Amino acid sequence: MKRNLIRCTLFLMGAVLIASSIYAQESSMDYKQLIAKCSEAINQAKSYNAKMEYKNSFTINSQEIKSDSAELSVSFMSPDRFKVAQVINEGSNEGLWDGWIVIGNDYYVLNAAFGWAKENDDNRMAMCKAYSPEGIIKHLEAIEKGYKRDSISSATKDGIEYFVIKYLFGKESVDVESLPPELRDSKTNGTFEVWINKNNYLPFKLSEEVSYYSNERNKGTSSTTTNYFLYNDNKIIIDKPTLGGKTF
Repeated sequence: MKRNLIRCTLFLMGAVLIASSIYAQESSMDYKQLIAKCSEAINQAKSYNAKMEYKNSFTINSQEIKSDSAELSVSFMSPDRFKVAQVINEGSNEGLWDGWIVIGNDYYVLNAAFGWAKENDDNRMAMCKAYSPEGIIKHLEAIEKGYKRDSISSATKDGIEYFVIKYLFGKESVDVESLPPELRDSKTNGTFEVWINKNNYLPFKLSEEVSYYSNERNKGTSSTTTNYFLYNDNKIIIDKPTLGGKTF
């Protein structure tokens, strides 16, 4: 169950709210105009990095379950090159590292014993596409369609101004089968935020936080953060790996 929960979350892009940010209601920009500008900006990006961080915490029958976490670092080069490093902590698997490269329709995975090998993995190919410009926009469209938009506001972080689109959602938007049985009938509340840079309209952060509550004996939280950075940085280079080599 835990592995399914983490794998499902890897496709999501989200984060915990930053307490130091300054919020203000934004009335001069409507949603369609904002997303159109964001789509144009991200589609023109030649490269960028994305980092997804996931974690959960559950209390079942008054016992705190060891938290699971995952990190996914993705480098993208237009039009179809991805380099991915993944670290998963779940159960007895601490710091389980994995790395792969996708170039067009070719998938390469780094095996600790045998080095780089060309293989097939449709799930990982699809995961990479979720972090492409087209995948990001499709994700934003799915959030708009599936969640209830609450507000469009402004926030300032490290001296940079952002548009923040906030959504609310409940149990109907959660994969309850991936939860512990004790929480599948719990009261579920979630928030999702999209942060867009006001200067260039590029995505900065997607964030999701969910709380589950059945009673004081059975409750939990999960959160996902995806940050986008180093847009159009010429240091991002993704080449075909040397088969058998062991350098990531």
